[in-house]
Amino acid sequence: MPLCFSRGALFRIGFMHDETYEDQFGRIRRRVRRMTRAVRWPLKRMVGAPRTILVELRWRLGDEIMALPVFESLRAKYPSDYISVLTNFPELFEEHPFVDSVNAVPAVVDRYVLLRGAPRDVYRLQHYCRVAGVGMPVSRPHVYFQDWSTGLLEGLAEGQGPVVAVAPGTTWPTKHWRMDRWRELCGVLQARGARVVELGRNTEPVGVGLNLMDKTSVREAACVLHQADLLISCDSGLMHLALAANTPVVGLFGPTEPDILIQNEPNFYPIRSTQECQGYWNKAEVEPDMRVCPWKHACCLDSITVDHVMEVMEKRWL
Repeated sequence: MPLCFSRGALFRIGFMHDETYEDQFGRIRRRVRRMTRAVRWPLKRMVGAPRTILVELRWRLGDEIMALPVFESLRAKYPSDYISVLTNFPELFEEHPFVDSVNAVPAVVDRYVLLRGAPRDVYRLQHYCRVAGVGMPVSRPHVYFQDWSTGLLEGLAEGQGPVVAVAPGTTWPTKHWRMDRWRELCGVLQARGARVVELGRNTEPVGVGLNLMDKTSVREAACVLHQADLLISCDSGLMHLALAANTPVVGLFGPTEPDILIQNEPNFYPIRSTQECQGYWNKAEVEPDMRVCPWKHACCLDSITVDHVMEVMEKRWL
């Protein structure tokens, strides 16, 4: 379905990103609206009237990407209803076939779904589907751009070797891999004929290959990743964006458990730390802190070496 932004039926949303759609109403008005929706939703179904569904994401990039398959399930369950989404990353929904409007709220909301926050020990997509009241989709996260072209790779070194994107940045200190290892890895990749391109934001550049740090929008980064042969990344939004752009990913994991985030993905090659803190964030018995390792390790990925990454690379790309 084409996206619709008509002013008659919709009004623009303008909240802070840490607020939700319902935060604007206050406690009493929120309660009244929820009660009204609970009555109106089945009533409209009985009379055959089209209904409106407002799905709010407005979270981190990777978390929003993990929720993308939910919209296919919503469309399958409610083929005649109007689906709108509130997102921090509207580029993810360009040309999206299962969404009718982006960052615009219907004048009447018949159902409101908030997909923000999740249990640490439950597969993320399973949780999203449970909250949305839909079955598990058969598809994986996917962006639907028709045009993947970009001029940002014009500065890439010439050659026949694979284009390897690297994304060293993460939002959590405990997810970082040491910069000296990133530099060693990129040097080895170049020596083996790979053409390296760096992506990310607000991160110290590796300094090897084509540097696109802080130079791309989400859409531009997706287009670069789509044209790359693979991405090497820590657990980050760019890791999820690459998979949504149909690009293989070698993911480096320390405090988080990859199976909680990504399942049934043939393009995904996780490398886990072997330290005792591996996956601590997703263990119910541990009180988590994204800033500090519970075992006081300076680097939760320290057991992952360049040789580990190159072993995976040599089996598939080099």
